[in-house]
Amino acid sequence: MKFFLDENLDQTLPKHLESIFTSKKREQPHEFIGVKNIDAKGVADVALFPLAAQARVNVFVTGDINQMKRPLERRACRDAGLHWLGVHLETKARGYHVLAGPAAALIHGLPFVLDRLEQSTQPQLFLLRKLERNFTQAFKLTEDL
Repeated sequence: MKFFLDENLDQTLPKHLESIFTSKKREQPHEFIGVKNIDAKGVADVALFPLAAQARVNVFVTGDINQMKRPLERRACRDAGLHWLGVHLETKARGYHVLAGPAAALIHGLPFVLDRLEQSTQPQLFLLRKLERNFTQAFKLTEDL
């Protein structure tokens, strides 16, 4: 399965995801690419879907979760034969959190998406749940030693 990560996602994510979801033991390992791989920086979404399909992409991954509410974009994605995967972005995130939020959501959710994709016969839409991103969700306990 080949995944394209839209430019609104950190473009270091493809190599991180590939290190997790690609095994040399698999007959067909998963591949993750970004905008530079298909020379698509700044390309409008409606034109981007067929460009991704030409690059043999199966799944279009984006942080623009409203994309599928726009009829032209939804139709262009479907017509290109692409599955669509939306990831919530933290608009106020800074530093490591810019990468950690989407990465955590994808690492957690992608195995479930892959299970569903194995059974799908037509393009599917997936919107990953927003992960709680605060220290009370990350720690069970924190105290002085």
